[in-house]
Amino acid sequence: MVTLLALLGIVATVLLGNWQRHKAAHRLELQERIEVALKDAPIALGDRVADVGSLEWRRVKAQGVWQPQDVIYLDNRPSQGRVGFYVLMPLRLASGQMLIVNRGWLPRDAAQRDHIAPYETPRGPVEVVGVLHANEDRFLELARAPAPKTGTIWENFDFDAFAKATGSIVLPCIVRQDDAQADGLDRSWPDRGSAFERQIERNRGYAFQWYAMCAAIVALSLFYGFRNARHTRPIQS
Repeated sequence: MVTLLALLGIVATVLLGNWQRHKAAHRLELQERIEVALKDAPIALGDRVADVGSLEWRRVKAQGVWQPQDVIYLDNRPSQGRVGFYVLMPLRLASGQMLIVNRGWLPRDAAQRDHIAPYETPRGPVEVVGVLHANEDRFLELARAPAPKTGTIWENFDFDAFAKATGSIVLPCIVRQDDAQADGLDRSWPDRGSAFERQIERNRGYAFQWYAMCAAIVALSLFYGFRNARHTRPIQS
């Protein structure tokens, strides 16, 4: 019975160590692909994004007109140690479809939570350059929120909820604007490279722990196996 448990422990720890090692390798490969993609020239974004996965982390550009009446302020978004809002504003493309653009970050007013700091929105046609993402990070919502409205603060962004609130067709992606604009918004986006490096090191650390646990099980099994064998050896007369 003890031998069986030891074998199960060895198999389980090896599999878990391999899983963490493969996760680290996958993240390293993804990090390298992202670094290459971010150096490429921006891709002109059409009216349709059939495969978001193929364009994620690619720099893109799009032309359209801002729709400030349908802005969304995404809550609890940190920047350089402070908490504030992401300003998600739809850009109406020539086709009439909406492209959601994360225009940047605004600090939260500590005295009045729902007060939005002033910023500028250009009128007329504009060209936006930025990095395409499937969505912004989602945070846990403890209670089911009522049907959201545009021009308000949201906990998380939901494409279906936005389309329903505006009656518009929305492209299934978000572009984080990174071109310089004097509009009062902070576009010091988090360094994803550092985040990936931390995740890779964490996965490698977990893999080492699982392999070390496997080695400990093997060592203990051998130790107790030899000791039991010596104690049960028949005494010769």
